[in-house]
Amino acid sequence: MRGQGDVVHIYIEGDGVAYSTPTTPSLDPTPITPTALLLARVDDAAAVAYVGRPCQYISGDSCTNKSWTSGRFSEATLQTENSLVNAAKKSANAKRVVLVGFSGGGAVAALLAERRTDVAALITVCGNLDHAVWTAMHNLTPLYGSLNPTEHVKRLSSLPQVHFLGAADTNINTKVTNSFVAKLGPDAPATVHIVPELAHGGEDWAKAWPELLHELRLNN
Repeated sequence: MRGQGDVVHIYIEGDGVAYSTPTTPSLDPTPITPTALLLARVDDAAAVAYVGRPCQYISGDSCTNKSWTSGRFSEATLQTENSLVNAAKKSANAKRVVLVGFSGGGAVAALLAERRTDVAALITVCGNLDHAVWTAMHNLTPLYGSLNPTEHVKRLSSLPQVHFLGAADTNINTKVTNSFVAKLGPDAPATVHIVPELAHGGEDWAKAWPELLHELRLNN
């Protein structure tokens, strides 16, 4: 958490290391490269906060691999993440929040934005905005215990939002993003921004992020 202001930018981390092999859940989902944290560090907004996902950076009896595999976007997860957003907002003495989600954190950000009334904007980076399309595309087991952002868009159709994708990203592509955006309706204030040469997260996104944020502010 850094600073205070009327609006706080809250960065939500990706899924981290969900699986140690294609079929074996990881024992620790903490990300090797915390892209959302790297983005938060270079955001020069007056108030910036970072939140991880369940069982990242910590361990305990309550941590089971369902929290970062099939149930990574479950109702329980959303309630936990929502409480973290509330705490960050209170710490920043803010009135509104901008939710910025990386990868699976993009799904969490979208699902939280749909149920909150204090979200000024939704921003995703390589966001998994339709995990049904994503799992089918990669021939993965469906996330049976998770909510899907495409089924929770009713209150998002009027929310300003930008969805960033890397042109070299082989994990999340326009099929995933466009499936979500299409559900918003043709008049939704939503933009898909494809950034040349960038792949799925990492330090290259952090290097590009200040300029991308600057472009957003110029367009507001």
